[in-house]
Amino acid sequence: MYAEREKWPPEAVRVRLGYETNGSHGPISRQVAPTGALDDARRARLLDVRDHTPVTLALRAGVAIDTTEDRV
Repeated sequence: MYAEREKWPPEAVRVRLGYETNGSHGPISRQVAPTGALDDARRARLLDVRDHTPVTLALRAGVAIDTTEDRV
């Protein structure tokens, strides 16, 4: 979304996520691979934005997840 708003030319951004637990907690691993004609500065900016998304910030803060059943 950031790249689109800035009108930058990435063709795609591939993200791979992994989650390993050692009982009840574990790290989330994330690999981000932007593709397309991006110079080093734009690629670095996208990777910086990655670390400041609302989801990333919430996970790092330890936000609890409340789940309810929604019957349709």
